[in-house]
Amino acid sequence: MLACLACATTVNAQVSLGLRSGYVNAGMDVSSGGNGNADTKSLHGWQAGFYLNIPLFPNGALQPGFSYITKGAQLPFSGEQNIDVALPGATRIKLQYLELPVDLVYKIPIGIGKLALGGGGYVAYSTRGDYELAIYKEGQLLQSSSQRLDFSKDPNVFSTGLNLQRWDAGLNARATIEFNCYLTLGVNYSYGLVDIDKSAGKVKNRYFGVSLGVLLNREDW
Repeated sequence: MLACLACATTVNAQVSLGLRSGYVNAGMDVSSGGNGNADTKSLHGWQAGFYLNIPLFPNGALQPGFSYITKGAQLPFSGEQNIDVALPGATRIKLQYLELPVDLVYKIPIGIGKLALGGGGYVAYSTRGDYELAIYKEGQLLQSSSQRLDFSKDPNVFSTGLNLQRWDAGLNARATIEFNCYLTLGVNYSYGLVDIDKSAGKVKNRYFGVSLGVLLNREDW
């Protein structure tokens, strides 16, 4: 961020601050050592953070940011049918990240403001992980409880063999309407390029987000 500010000072640009928060539909691409991909389902979460808007050229801006975001997925588990045995298993993984995205956007003037289109990359660090541990008997849920994920253990998600790590990185795509009334409405999609599972399988994060925010200043105001 300091480097970006220095760059903005060099080009005599007007740097502005933006705030945004909203909904996240997260998922994981999970494959386990040659057994194919797991049929995971999306996890509902949220995101909140800020970003800098640094004009670099006419209608173009660099937008580094810092945000809190929840990622993860629902895991397929309901015990086994026709077996009179209670079996435990993980049914949800929830990871909380501090994320630093850096996007390059191009702004198109429209009647109600500007449409900013672009993308870039991100790096993220998980500050906490949790998973839901459920006990099923013949497909019926007996009980469930939330368990803290210990990143120092191997494996660290009971019944899955997963050994999740804290660091993640990937690519972003973003579209934002910057309204003339200072408000912003945006959508973004991120896909992880890093395998966050240190075991034989592969796990990659992905999510779709919708956010509302405010841009406290803009280069043409």
